[in-house]
Amino acid sequence: MNEVNGDKKIKVWDIATRLFHWALAVLFCLSAYSAFQDKFGLYADMHRNAGVTILILVAWRILWGIVGSDTARFSHFIKSPRAVFQHLKQSFSSLPYKTIGHNPLGGLSVALMLVLLLAQAIMGLFASDGMIFSGPLSREVSGSLSSDLTNWHELLGRILIGVVAFHVLVVLMYGVFKRVNLIWPMISGNTSGEPSTLAPRMKPGWLALLLFIVVGATVCLSVF
Repeated sequence: MNEVNGDKKIKVWDIATRLFHWALAVLFCLSAYSAFQDKFGLYADMHRNAGVTILILVAWRILWGIVGSDTARFSHFIKSPRAVFQHLKQSFSSLPYKTIGHNPLGGLSVALMLVLLLAQAIMGLFASDGMIFSGPLSREVSGSLSSDLTNWHELLGRILIGVVAFHVLVVLMYGVFKRVNLIWPMISGNTSGEPSTLAPRMKPGWLALLLFIVVGATVCLSVF
């Protein structure tokens, strides 16, 4: 979440992080929609393929959070509880909270969603309704464990829908009440800041692509 206002144009999000964000949003919508449909044919394939692709994206994002651009790194936006509390205090005041990239609350939201999505995708691999739909690795575990994972998968899916809805609501509230556009920088990659603001270092797109290919191949070979 970017909250810097000023005259200097700053590159804040690399293309890989932006593509990840919007691809994940689309895939989550497809996964959530297909979850409430009959699990055979088109919707079964949609749910399975969306889930595996989400697993690839999340695994890639975790690695990118270690070796990627400055603003994509966990070390940049995972803050202490005190910093999150301080940000919340300033959010309810007239003072802007100036930062490049995710603010402390946004960073906490990103970390939470990545953990939940990773757990959800992994459980989905082993889930089965015992009749029509089965995850790619459901036969690798016992029927009872697969059944338990299915129940947890369904519960966590509903929780994730709530978490994502809250995330969208907060973004909209920042735009309405704080006059801070958090959406456009994630589209254009740019924001504005004070002339003295140092631009974060961006890693090349080829590195992100290479990492994605390696992660994607590893996941697909392990799952299919």
